[in-house]
Amino acid sequence: MQSTEDEKQMDVQVLQFDARVGMGTYLSWLKELGCQINCCRCDLEAPPTATVGPVLLLGGYMGVNDRDQLPYLQMAAAWIAREVRRGRPVLGICLGGQLLAHALGGTVRSQSHQERGIQNITVTAAGKTDPLFAGLPDPFKSFEWHNDSFDLPPAATHLAQTETCRGQAFRHANAWGLQFHPEVDEQIVAEWCERTGSGHDPLKQIVQHREIYHTHSRQLLANFIQASKSIPTER
Repeated sequence: MQSTEDEKQMDVQVLQFDARVGMGTYLSWLKELGCQINCCRCDLEAPPTATVGPVLLLGGYMGVNDRDQLPYLQMAAAWIAREVRRGRPVLGICLGGQLLAHALGGTVRSQSHQERGIQNITVTAAGKTDPLFAGLPDPFKSFEWHNDSFDLPPAATHLAQTETCRGQAFRHANAWGLQFHPEVDEQIVAEWCERTGSGHDPLKQIVQHREIYHTHSRQLLANFIQASKSIPTER
């Protein structure tokens, strides 16, 4: 899909917390949607202080409750809380969603409601009217790989769940937190399977459901970018 001139003006700030967990398919899809990507490796540098546009928070092998050993996670959480207060559009994925929940006062629970592989994500009544899920079926398919899970932050709206894990998606103001992974590709999943010794079922599932998984994942990203265009951000 070709981008328009207006779409070329949108900068997206990506926070990456782990060198082993990158943007996957979202790297090329953001470019196709006309976005300029600025990536910050939070384990190596502090997030920038003077940027505008939507924010994408990626996943990681670590957990939010490792923040005493990894203080950059706590610094990132403080940055996220400030950007949410500014009204900045934020999309947090897995660790990113958990970090967003923590930054907004929610609880992240270690080794809780673990999931692996393709799952059906059920949308709540509120989720059915939320722009992030516009055009998606109920349920839709996405990929799960998490050991920890979040409780919804105070004042957040519950948007989606699975049979195993209630906290799959929430919204607080202009920030969305996801537990599932809409961004991974087969190479990433293969590396996770090998690195963790988890077997190859997750990889087999993502190969089996590749087309519908990518369709739903790209729709969600396009929805986030479209919603971000209408959100004014304090400079």
